[in-house]
Amino acid sequence: MLWNLSFVWLCMAVASVAILSFLLGLCMDAIMGPDGFGPIGNTVVLIAGFFLTIALYNHVGHKFADLRIATTYGLAGAFVTVALLAGLKAIGSRLRL
Repeated sequence: MLWNLSFVWLCMAVASVAILSFLLGLCMDAIMGPDGFGPIGNTVVLIAGFFLTIALYNHVGHKFADLRIATTYGLAGAFVTVALLAGLKAIGSRLRL
């Protein structure tokens, strides 16, 4: 799905996800505090989780028939990525790694 987009549409998709991820990253920073990665770190993790989930799902061989399904999978992957990395950070800080 991502590889079939033209350069302009791919840039618009990345920009849209980046803007919304920054807003969400700011909110998550206020909620998570020191357990998070800061506003910019949360944004980077959300963007990476979003696009890597879509790319991984496509690499496995599945195709997205609808943009809403791709967005849902991307958001779920982004939140799972943040949760896993925040959990690993919490475990690391508790064990003083």
